[in-house]
Amino acid sequence: MYLKELTAKNFRNYSDLKLQFSPSLNFITGNNGVGKTNILEIISILSGIKSFKNVSDLDIIKWGCDSYFCSGLVCVSDDACSNYQVGCSVDNGRIRKKIKIDSLEIKKASEYFGRLLTVVFLPADINIINGPPEIRRKFFDSIICKLNPEFLDTLNDFKKILSSRNKILKDIKDKKISDMNQLSVWDNMFADFSFEITQKRKLFIEHYNELFISSYEHISGLSEAPDIVYFPSIKTNDKSDILKQLNERRFRDIALSSTSMGPQRDDFMLLRDGINFVNYASQGQKRTAAIALRIAENELLENRLGRKSILLIDDIFSELDDKRKQNMISIFNKGNQVIFTMVHEQNMNISEDFEIKRIELPLGD
Repeated sequence: MYLKELTAKNFRNYSDLKLQFSPSLNFITGNNGVGKTNILEIISILSGIKSFKNVSDLDIIKWGCDSYFCSGLVCVSDDACSNYQVGCSVDNGRIRKKIKIDSLEIKKASEYFGRLLTVVFLPADINIINGPPEIRRKFFDSIICKLNPEFLDTLNDFKKILSSRNKILKDIKDKKISDMNQLSVWDNMFADFSFEITQKRKLFIEHYNELFISSYEHISGLSEAPDIVYFPSIKTNDKSDILKQLNERRFRDIALSSTSMGPQRDDFMLLRDGINFVNYASQGQKRTAAIALRIAENELLENRLGRKSILLIDDIFSELDDKRKQNMISIFNKGNQVIFTMVHEQNMNISEDFEIKRIELPLGD
């Protein structure tokens, strides 16, 4: 699978963007601020509907416009291609979004998610290592959703249940509700979804961790990889125990107007010999770990789904020494389409067998 053509209108700094890509290696170069990362963002939206920058669609629409549109011609061979389209408009402050494949509208995000596989390597990935648990949960959940798109529906339903339970807790605290039975209804649904999410995360991390360790050690050239350990808030496999714990915490939750246990409190930590990786790792080791997280994502997706991902690599070489750069590049030489962004093209000892496309920005508008 590879991206042959890309079109975008009114997307950030681009009024009318049209690009063609090699099915092999692509280098997008240009000074900082000219829109290199924006091109990767367009591709990621075609893949996963949302921006990897975690911003509102309002921030993406070009200044002075009320909509954006992007499309990509995605091929498995030169004569077998599909057109992926995402359009977004603002009407009276309300965001409306449509997604289509070959002009057929897709109504549910879970039916679109995972069809066009991309893995995005970003400088900001180091926040997965350094940042709060929420960032790690989102990262790992996004991979599970690519493997099992139905998990996206599960997560969305859980968020609605959690929000409703928290509202009931607040209403009880504020004495707007006196009937505790209303809380019991949400407790049952909360327990069901919490159990499902926790089990999916446990099963996923067992397989993912092995690939992460292998990727880390390949890049570093050393046997120094940390383990990824899942710390669920709920430490039972029995739904009745979950309900019991919810009941025991009920008055505390009412006082806080918030649910104090559940998948929304889980964490994934990088540990080596029981020590938090963040507490001892150098910046280079953290960057290596961040890259290894993405490589492991790609390998797991390809192993499970039997399809090649498009690799989007946004200038991540600055903190790697030459040895780690070359070790990392060797991992990419496995037949994937790769789209690099960087200020200047770097010497990567690339084989002449690769078909290379070079795009220098700015393109003109």
